[in-house]
Order: sequence, then structure tokens, then C-alpha cells
Amino acid sequence: CRVGESHGGRGVNLSDDERDLIALNLVTGIGPRLTASLLARFGSASAVLRASADELREVPYLGSKADALTRALANPDVAKECEQIVKHGVHLRVLGRPDYPANLTTIDDAPHLLFVRGTIEKYDEKAIAIVGSRACTSYGKRWAERIGEDLARAGWTIVSGLARGIDACAHRGALKAKGRTLAVLAGGLSKIYPPEHRDLASEVAAS
Repeated sequence: CRVGESHGGRGVNLSDDERDLIALNLVTGIGPRLTASLLARFGSASAVLRASADELREVPYLGSKADALTRALANPDVAKECEQIVKHGVHLRVLGRPDYPANLTTIDDAPHLLFVRGTIEKYDEKAIAIVGSRACTSYGKRWAERIGEDLARAGWTIVSGLARGIDACAHRGALKAKGRTLAVLAGGLSKIYPPEHRDLASEVAAS
């Protein structure tokens, strides 16, 4: 499916399976655990979308939510989401495919979809997270940047959350070393928070 035009006339090409996974992802209350249960029960996202309320009630942890879920699944705004994917230069990584980060598959409740700006490389498997207080001291900021820089020079990918304070300093340290850094955002890619980190987010994506 080709949706939207942006970035020099390029749209986004999504398979039916990806569109159906986006539809599941858009339903409030369906997280990784429930998504896994639904896919285990029905075999595919498409089959989940076609399931009746009675069939959904048989899914563990769903029970009485089945009727509400049936109504929600009937109206996912996938086209609008695809437009946002194009607008913000995002691509998808799907759990179970070769380009999905291998380390992430080992955690409980791994997300079935990752929305990514920039790249995720094979060597990002050698990654370390540096996170900390937003309201940190100047001493903490200096050391977070120094640690991020030193580890990046040693070949580690620095992972943090783009937040104020320690997180931002860790990213900046890795960028200073011309190393790899990844930001995991709680609020999504369409609205960078905090807003003063928009330029930092672009630098992270470019690196």
C-alpha cells in the first residue's frame, strides 16, 4: 500500500500485515502482552481484525474488554498514521523479522512494532544505556557527557531517552565522539519532547 506524498514525492510502502499491525497498535489498551496473546490465538493481525467479540473473549487477559475492543478495532485510522509516518521520515521494524534489533527480542513484552527515524545497525547490539535525573547538577552533566563520549569512542552505542539533564548529556557525549547513539522516546516521533531538544533529536537520527 502506498500512502501519502512527501519527501520529494515519495510515499510509504506498507504490506497488508504492517497496516494490520498498525491498526492493532492504534487501539488504546493493546500493549505488547495482549498483542502477543491475540496473535498467538488468531495467527495474524488480519485475523485479529476479523475476529468476533465471542472469539475475542476467549483470549487470556481480554475477557469483558472484548466488546469495547471490537468497536475500537472497527475504526483504526491507519491512513492518518501512514501520513504521519511519511511526514516524519519514519520506517517500521517488525518483531520476528531479521531487521528487528536482536537484543530487544530477548526482553519480556518486546514491542511488535518499532517506529524508527535514522538507522539501527547490526553493531548497535553492543549498546549501553545512560539515563538519569532531569534536575541534575552541573557535575552530573559533565560526567554523563564524558562517560557517553568515552564509551562511544570505545565502540559502544549509547542509548538514552532524549530527556533534559543526564539523558541529553549522554547523547551529546556520543555525538562529540562521532559515535552511535539511539534515543528511545516515550511520546513518539511526531512531537519531540522537550521541544528544545528538536535539534538534538535530528543529530541523533543523523548519527
